[in-house]
Amino acid sequence: MTLKSSTSPKSHIPPLASLRAFEATVRLGGFARAATELSVSTSAVSHQIRGLEDLLGARLLERSTGLGGIGLTEAGASLLPAVSHALSLLEEACSQVKGVPKKLTVAANGSFSSMWLARRLAEFSARYPETPLNAITLDGDPDFARHEVDVAIVHIHVDKVRADDLVLFREEVFPVCAPELHPFASKAVCRCRLLQETHENAPEFEWRNWKAQFGLPSDFDTKIVRYSGFSQVLGAAIGGAGIALGRLPLIEADLRSGRLMRLFPDLSRPASWCFVLRTAPERRHKLLEPLIEFLRLEAALPAAQVRSSAVAAGV
Repeated sequence: MTLKSSTSPKSHIPPLASLRAFEATVRLGGFARAATELSVSTSAVSHQIRGLEDLLGARLLERSTGLGGIGLTEAGASLLPAVSHALSLLEEACSQVKGVPKKLTVAANGSFSSMWLARRLAEFSARYPETPLNAITLDGDPDFARHEVDVAIVHIHVDKVRADDLVLFREEVFPVCAPELHPFASKAVCRCRLLQETHENAPEFEWRNWKAQFGLPSDFDTKIVRYSGFSQVLGAAIGGAGIALGRLPLIEADLRSGRLMRLFPDLSRPASWCFVLRTAPERRHKLLEPLIEFLRLEAALPAAQVRSSAVAAGV
């Protein structure tokens, strides 16, 4: 078949190479990193972006932001989402033609990933075995473009929830301990070692805010062992080292298995922090919506099931 020449006006879409250079430079934070990814020289990347700016008649990058870094101008910030989205669509289409599915990347912090998310991602992957699933550990709100993340589960203070956030769940806090310690601990909290996580802006994670409720003595602070992360607190509690302030749903599996027990079945407080879903504005993987719906359903189940199990066991 012979293709006829077109008489339509010349396209205003810039060359793909210049758009790729622009996106990679912003995502990776510099010309040298972009050059390495694109397998060209640093000067070639700079030349491509200069040509793109000349073609569009607008400055896209600020090249003097600190120690040799780059920053987006207003025009660059306006262009970037469309370029990133278009390149993402092209990548997915080419992958399909080649028979290599585009990977789906999920980010979350370490504690949440290991205690709640990892098993569920494996279950989701089993439903869609043709799509590679990539789970990475990141604290805080990720740079979606730089880390190539499709969806992030972010742990934030309830006061910081944005209008476009999808709240997965708010944590629930209550005292827990190992089964062998439970008979003694439930009657004499003040005589037990207290395990505590260091966490900013979360008063419910600190034993001093439970002092009156348990009648803790004035010198109770000497009984506290402080840890930098919740995984350490959890390990110590499961090992029978003392009483911890557990966080549901992170301890869901430990309550189900009996490795941990609630000290008092009806005693709990809502946490100051919650987990929210945030998606990359320029990345729209075909399995993004199915994954979000799967996680929403999973998040809706555990709390009620754990409470029912605890009541049935007389915990």
